[in-house]
Amino acid sequence: MKPFLKNLLDRRAFLEISAKSAAAVGIATVPGLSCLAPASVATKTVYAGCYHDCPDRCSWKVTTKGNEIIKFTGSDLNPYTNGQTCGKMSNFPMDVTFHPDRILKPLKRSGPKGSGSFEEISWEQAIREVAQKLQQIIAEKGAEAILPFNYGGNQGLIHGNSIGGRFFARIGASQLDKTICGNTTVAGITATNGQTTGVLPEDIIHSRYIVLWGTNPIVSNQHLWPLIEQARVAGAKIVTVDPFVSKTAAVSDLHIQPWPGTDTALALGMMKVIIDEGLQDQDYIDKYTQGYDQLKAHLKKYDLQTVATMTGLDENTISSFAREYANASPSLIRTLIGMEHHANGASAFRAVAMLPALTGAWRELGGGQMNMTYELFGETINWQSVDLPESLSQQTTRMINMIELGKALNDATMAPTIDALFVYN
Repeated sequence: MKPFLKNLLDRRAFLEISAKSAAAVGIATVPGLSCLAPASVATKTVYAGCYHDCPDRCSWKVTTKGNEIIKFTGSDLNPYTNGQTCGKMSNFPMDVTFHPDRILKPLKRSGPKGSGSFEEISWEQAIREVAQKLQQIIAEKGAEAILPFNYGGNQGLIHGNSIGGRFFARIGASQLDKTICGNTTVAGITATNGQTTGVLPEDIIHSRYIVLWGTNPIVSNQHLWPLIEQARVAGAKIVTVDPFVSKTAAVSDLHIQPWPGTDTALALGMMKVIIDEGLQDQDYIDKYTQGYDQLKAHLKKYDLQTVATMTGLDENTISSFAREYANASPSLIRTLIGMEHHANGASAFRAVAMLPALTGAWRELGGGQMNMTYELFGETINWQSVDLPESLSQQTTRMINMIELGKALNDATMAPTIDALFVYN
């Protein structure tokens, strides 16, 4: 028996929790696991969803026997993920749950920082020492000297932030402004569309001109790619807008490669070409949009020569891309996180979101913009059970922007200075 499989026998309590919450799945039966449970023990199937911060959110089907997980597959009850999991999850049991190097007990640094020296301590000691240190900081400087730092490590509503949020609000710690990722998208697209819900993933099969803007679905949105390929077989052209030659860009029909952080300029340049050549859907604009005259005035600054200089693209590339997009029907822009991690990322999302409104692409099935869909299902969730209670939600403690973390940690003039950074998720 392999050493790491032998170790499984010492982790029965953990496995029982894992099985009940479906904490691990993969594509195929895990070799060697099925022999660990007695044949007389009944099997049980548990369904759940992946906790990773991912646009696919795979559905899981986990088969257990006693306290052991004997089979991991994607659930075919979800038509989108359709029984398949991504590469990150295909060997998850051995990569994480049963990995011989998995850390199961708290480790306390026993040498200088950076030395890599740690010693195991009990959970009781770890909790006690952390609590005592936080109490000391609160007594000496106040709770605002403590900064919680977390984001999308666990997307489960309970494990993700409900308890952590309550704890840090209760003690009065500094608040974290989570601006590094999804909030950028929400701010930009909401400024244009009023909300973020776009075209459903399944409807991309009806699109005939698909622009993958700042996304690499072959790698990071794998369940969408087969639908894109289905659209391509039906005649769709696939265009990728990305500064680097991703796997998706390499197999697209056209790769537009602007300099990093110049997406706003490219979108504005496309809009100017569309309007100058009369390719906009004026009826749609008049009925369903506002601010068109202000946009036209703003676009005077974005002639082809200026945009080409800003983006590093050839003028003909910009103009032909704009014409193709405006004339195609139905046309769809798929945005993801690529533009979030740049200065003025929200402005880029706002500008790109204007394109389908300008061309009236929203009129047709498979046309418009695809981004998020969570708002469609949000009303089915009991948000009150995980949101901060009213007694804690009206916090007046200071807010620290997570993208300025380095500045905040090193600012000796901040009152109080940050003495504890509590990192989780």
